[in-house]
Amino acid sequence: MSTLSLSSALFVVAATAGGAGVAWLGASLHYRGKLSESGAQLEQAERAKQKAQELAVQSRQQVEALQQAMSEAKRDGVIQNAASSARAEAAAAQAAKAAKEKARVELMAQLEAADADERPHGFADTQPLRQR
Repeated sequence: MSTLSLSSALFVVAATAGGAGVAWLGASLHYRGKLSESGAQLEQAERAKQKAQELAVQSRQQVEALQQAMSEAKRDGVIQNAASSARAEAAAAQAAKAAKEKARVELMAQLEAADADERPHGFADTQPLRQR
């Protein structure tokens, strides 16, 4: 059997302790960096959450103000007046369209009557130089 000398044993112990120290230092630095990175992300998320809450409060206030304005407008009859005015405009546009169609039909009837007066037999004039 071979026996280790005391100096060899001390060297092995010292090398093992040194390796463990270097490994601990490397792991410590690595995870400290990860921890600070995660802390920064958490802080950013916290700020975003606070900003979202502020915006939510502002939007609720705006919705309440709009609902109040809408109820006041309904109470004042503005919305009903606007709706009746829109209906009146639509009816006027439809009446104008109907009048235009009626005028078109009457014009077509007049033109057909004028054509019928010129050609009593329904044949075209084949003598262009004929005196009338």
